[in-house]
Amino acid sequence: MPQRKEPKLPIMELFGPTIQGEGIMTGTVTNFLRTGGCGLRCSWCDSLFAVLPKEIKAGRRMMTISEILKAVQALPEAPYLTLTGGDPCLHKALGDIIPVLNVAGVRIAVETQGQLFPDWLERTDVITFSPKGPSSGNTVDTQDLYDWLGHRSPKRPFRVCIKIVVFSKRDFEYALTVYNSLPHVFYDTFYFTTGTPTHLLDGSDIGDKGLERIMGVIALQQQLAMFMLNQKGTTKFNDKVHLGCQQHVLLWPDKDKGV
Repeated sequence: MPQRKEPKLPIMELFGPTIQGEGIMTGTVTNFLRTGGCGLRCSWCDSLFAVLPKEIKAGRRMMTISEILKAVQALPEAPYLTLTGGDPCLHKALGDIIPVLNVAGVRIAVETQGQLFPDWLERTDVITFSPKGPSSGNTVDTQDLYDWLGHRSPKRPFRVCIKIVVFSKRDFEYALTVYNSLPHVFYDTFYFTTGTPTHLLDGSDIGDKGLERIMGVIALQQQLAMFMLNQKGTTKFNDKVHLGCQQHVLLWPDKDKGV
């Protein structure tokens, strides 16, 4: 019989080690694998080169699972490989790298929108679900996420982080709706996360643009902190709730790739 041809996946970036800047993994050393393709078109997306078809076609490297594994294993050692995008959950074949890397002692983290749930997802170690709020231009309904987590909680082998990016009061209200709708046993941490203002995403050096970008993030985080503290008892936050930001933007304000 002819040998089955390996599928090829669009790989946009493979880099590391670096420091994870968001969610439950903030501050953790990890390598990153970024795939191309996403079902959303967020107005403030910071990785459109992995979302827009023309940019994906221009920048992708089409790789088989064997080639991806070889490239990952050639990176300097790190305890985690983080799968991100776009949305890595678009690619059903991606899960084939998990058992090989697990044997090598590498744990797998995933960043996804919370709309797609391939079979391999629950074989990972950390999953960050990031439903998008109103300012993104495509608010995500979390019913499918609720159902998926509901069938796997509280006894699940992987950690779950819910991360909502907040740019505005409407985003914060959306995040509160998601928070209030999900039973606490569905997740390990819930992050209200400050976004990075899109007009600051083109910083080319650590001069004025880099400093402006840092200050933009800090200003939004102060605003988000006040939103949270001014609830006046209308929402009771549990001990899994955190205020976050894109820490990598503060560490490397001049870079939009490879961090």
